[in-house]
Amino acid sequence: MRFAGSRPVPMLATAVAGPLLALALSGCGALDSASNAVDKAQLCTQAISAVTGFNPSLSDPRRSVDEAQQKADELRQLADKAADANLQRELREMADSLAQLRVTDVNPQNMAAWADQKVKQLDDLRRSCS
Repeated sequence: MRFAGSRPVPMLATAVAGPLLALALSGCGALDSASNAVDKAQLCTQAISAVTGFNPSLSDPRRSVDEAQQKADELRQLADKAADANLQRELREMADSLAQLRVTDVNPQNMAAWADQKVKQLDDLRRSCS
């Protein structure tokens, strides 16, 4: 076969190039899958760090609420990056929960319930990350 102004393309080269291209493209799917797993692991690590790094301070409830809002924003940003729908949902639910914290909620009577809720949410997040 000849194209205007070009050299003949050997049939063998065409026959070999097709399967090699198919093999290379199928490898891209495996790389994407591995990349998604790494991205998910990184997101999970960042999310767990964000949640475990926040503990309301009874001595400064206002600052606790501000920090909760910052952590909620951080979790929402992570959710926006997540490809996994379950992980997205879990991160958004955690963000919504943190965003609901009010100054009046930061008191000794509520801390035990808050800690229980945090443990449950972390367990749910760990399940979504696995």
